[in-house]
Formats: sequence, structure tokens, C-alpha cells
Amino acid sequence: MSTPMERAEQMARLVIAAAQQDNDCVVTSGLVDDVMNLHSEKEQGKASKAYVRRFVRKLAVLEGLRVILTNDERYWAIREQLHHMSGDEVHALRDSIANGGDNDPRADDGVLSDAIHVRLSSRLSPRRLDGVEPVSIRLWDEAEPDSMGSLLEHAERPGVVEALEVLRAAKVPVTRFPGRVMLHREWHSAQGPQGAFLWPGAGQTLEVSWFINGAQDEYGMQSRDALMVRAARNTALDDVADAFRGAGWTVWWVESRSTATRRALRVDVTPPVASEPQTES
Repeated sequence: MSTPMERAEQMARLVIAAAQQDNDCVVTSGLVDDVMNLHSEKEQGKASKAYVRRFVRKLAVLEGLRVILTNDERYWAIREQLHHMSGDEVHALRDSIANGGDNDPRADDGVLSDAIHVRLSSRLSPRRLDGVEPVSIRLWDEAEPDSMGSLLEHAERPGVVEALEVLRAAKVPVTRFPGRVMLHREWHSAQGPQGAFLWPGAGQTLEVSWFINGAQDEYGMQSRDALMVRAARNTALDDVADAFRGAGWTVWWVESRSTATRRALRVDVTPPVASEPQTES
């Protein structure tokens, strides 16, 4: 069993390694949190965050790393980045935040807002910004893009792209997963995901489910609501199957055997086999 200081030093070394490998030699409070959460089940993950930060500062000096842990450090690091941006670029950043509304995490970032306000004011830039090379990592959160019809990591897969084209051509709605964080009651409402959603299956097969008010199943519903949603989902998946059949895809139904009335769970589809090019004899 290691002492609290030993645990903190071990964790600090892991943070330093992560900064060198993945964060362009910059230690941020977010990186410290991420590394500690990653090792939360291990002994060093139980270290005091205050002690970890203290060791991080000592080790960072030896390794030549930039440390941005406090709001003041982050403010000046952002000021350095804004100092190297043109006025038009800073105005565009400010407008982008304003247009993002409450869904944009930058809207609640007071440090970023203050830095932008001062950069665009008529104040002279302090000498501490002259000749300073800013850190290359982004120091503020961006709004995550929405997922349309599939998870973002699958969106560029050829089969997924073709399947989404089939659905759109048939005017079948696809699910929109908001990139922003939604409350549970908001997610499971008319504002939640609605429509067809694609999951990659085995080989070239895609699994197509149907979301209604943020849910792709009937769990947790009262019997009357479940029957209404079941009928709506059955009809919607019928439309999905018709769209893919019309485009020459192979379609399989996946349905429940445990209900008295028909209950469609999803539709599995496979793209048509490409015909072999004919060769002249």
C-alpha cells in the first residue's frame, strides 16, 4: 500500500505522459480529470487531486511542459491564442458563439467570453503577449455536431452512406441525435430522437431500428402507450423495408415472439451484390 504522496506522484507522472503523448505537451485541468477517471479503479487513481496538481507542476518544469490549471492561467493562454488571430477571426469566433445559443458550451464559458471581449476592445495589448508562441491545443469546448441516422464514427462507412441515401430518396425520416447534452425528460419527448437509425451489423448487413420520442423499444411504457407506439413503429419499419426493397436491397424482419400482437423490433438490410463486368470474348 503506497502513501498518499506516492499515489499522487504516480498519478502525476501518468498525467505528464498523457500530456506528452496526446496533448501537445500541455497539461490542462481537463486532462488531469480524464487521466484520473481512467485510472479511478487503480490505487493511484485514489490520489488527492490537489496533491496530483502539485506534483504535476513540479514535474512539468523538469519536462518543459506548459501547465494550464487555473482560470487565470487559462485566461492568459486564450489571450495568447486570440492575440495571434486577426480581428476578423476573433469577430467570427464571437459571432459563432452567439449563433450557437444555449446549446453551445462556449456560451457559458466566462473565461473565454472575457478574453474575447478584451481582445476586441480598444485596450492596448499587454507586453506579456508580445512574441509569445501560443499553445496549439484548443482551450475551449466546441459544440458537438449532431448525428444524422447513425453514430458519427459510422457516418462515413460506404454501406451507411448508401443506406441513408436510400432512406432520404424514399422520404423516410432519419434519426437526429443532438450533439449537445439533453435532459432525460427532454430526450424522451417530442424533442427527442425520431426516425430510422442505422447500426452496422455482421459483414455488410445494417440493422435499422426506429426511434419514437427518444426510444427504440417499449420498455418502461404503460400497456396502452406501448400498443400505440408498437403500431406506429410497425408501420414505420414497413416503410423502411419498402424503401430498401425498392432499391434492390435484401431485407429481413426481426420481430418479437413474446407479444400477442405483431411487434417489429428492427429491419436488417444488405446492399445488392454488384454485378460482375461482362468481358468480351
